[in-house]
Amino acid sequence: MVEPLSIAVLTGVALTEGIKFLYGQSDAILKRRAETRQAAARGEETPAELIPVQTPDVIEGRLQPIRIDPDAAEELADVLKDLRRRLEDYAQGYETPSDGNLDVLRATQELRNAIEDVIGQRITFRGENRASSGTPVVTGRLIAQEIEGRAAAVYVEDARSGRVDGELKADKVSDGGEASAVRITKLGH
Repeated sequence: MVEPLSIAVLTGVALTEGIKFLYGQSDAILKRRAETRQAAARGEETPAELIPVQTPDVIEGRLQPIRIDPDAAEELADVLKDLRRRLEDYAQGYETPSDGNLDVLRATQELRNAIEDVIGQRITFRGENRASSGTPVVTGRLIAQEIEGRAAAVYVEDARSGRVDGELKADKVSDGGEASAVRITKLGH
């Protein structure tokens, strides 16, 4: 799902600090992915662990300790690498993004969205009109040529808070088949 460019509220120092924070988070995700792949090559399992995160002042709310979804990290690794390269000069302090630079704002928002998909929680900057940082978020994408049975990009049972985004693309749903982008049993209170 493509959100409006809500990140456009960031300017000057706040934009630079936001980029630095996201750059660091993407770095942590890619390092963890590399460690997981190396452990798998040795026949070892990498235990899931919570990674504490310091929430900078540019962030609205507080991020919970992060648990990296290894499947999402694997799926989005190339996206993360590409966006990091596009923002590296700003993250390293070599360049200062000009206010309203749509290319930088879009890359920053895309990087944030990819990180949210991997860590399962919102990252919201001060001034944005969206759920506060730390709010759980579930994103599911299902792409299939043919669905013969029942398929859902996201199936949530008893979600009490957070956000759920689902996307389903299928060339064909056979007779008797059922396809849902999102299936939820009970949401809220």
